[in-house]
Amino acid sequence: MIMKKVFLLAALFAMSNSSFAAMAESCQQYFNDIDALVEQAAATSEQAKQQFDAMKPQLEASKKQLETVAASDQDAACKQALASMVQIKQALGLK
Repeated sequence: MIMKKVFLLAALFAMSNSSFAAMAESCQQYFNDIDALVEQAAATSEQAKQQFDAMKPQLEASKKQLETVAASDQDAACKQALASMVQIKQALGLK
């Protein structure tokens, strides 16, 4: 079960690295939700916490990439990522 959570969160992080100027509101919400999801999932075990801690630099790099994308494209990508996060949370049994 832990590996399933790690895999799903890794997929979510990979999505955050894809196409995303200043952060759109939808993108800020996406990264806030990611942070909360990582904390919640990491609370399930020490192994998961260590794996998620190792992924944090990738998330920070994704946030920096947001500055290179046009605001209109950024908003669309983050809205799609937020929709995907809802599905991942459901798959993990998280709220």
